[in-house]
Amino acid sequence: MKSANVQLRKKVMHQKFPPKKLKKWNWLISGCLVLALCLSLVGCGGNEKEQEATTQSAEDTVAIHAGEINVYLDEAKYYAYVAQGTYETYYLTEGKEIDWDKKTKNGVTMEAMVKSTVLDDICRRECMYNCQKEYNVALSAEEQEQMEIELDNYYKETDGELLSKIGISRERLKKVFEKQTIAEKIENVMAFADENLPDETYKKWKTENTVTAEPQWESITFDKPIFTMEDLY
Repeated sequence: MKSANVQLRKKVMHQKFPPKKLKKWNWLISGCLVLALCLSLVGCGGNEKEQEATTQSAEDTVAIHAGEINVYLDEAKYYAYVAQGTYETYYLTEGKEIDWDKKTKNGVTMEAMVKSTVLDDICRRECMYNCQKEYNVALSAEEQEQMEIELDNYYKETDGELLSKIGISRERLKKVFEKQTIAEKIENVMAFADENLPDETYKKWKTENTVTAEPQWESITFDKPIFTMEDLY
């Protein structure tokens, strides 16, 4: 998977796209090309929850229950729409636009497949991040400085329409970046001890936890493209 991601980055970076329109999110691209449906979702919610969500901000609205962990709507939208943009960018490098309604070999639409991959990615991060105390992992001063640079770049270089679509505050996005960086460090420590340990740890987590998608997660759709052929010119 890492090799595929590196090749994708190199291929995209060699295309002459407008930098504001086709911003590459290197801190998130890993995992976006995993073509597998890894979780069975148990839907829940109802009219009462939908009405409640309308009175709450995205950072206060739960979109996913990953076991006992709440993943909020602004974070879920960030990961989902970044994945959408990444896939659309990749297809543009191949000279075509992605059809999100097209069925995959698994019999689901491209949109459903990518959202399932994103959901699995989110749950794996939560699983690894939950091991923070056990592995005594924290961010170094250098990593914190780099994170501030990435935050600055995100708000400076990401297209305004996409910023509005994701709608995440800098404070909340910083927490997302922190969580991802710590989760990656924990996974690297695990892999150093035993290359199979990260996968085994996550597999065990999935058997012990139920993942529930709220209607807010289901309402995230890729109906409106982020990038199209028009962005190439």
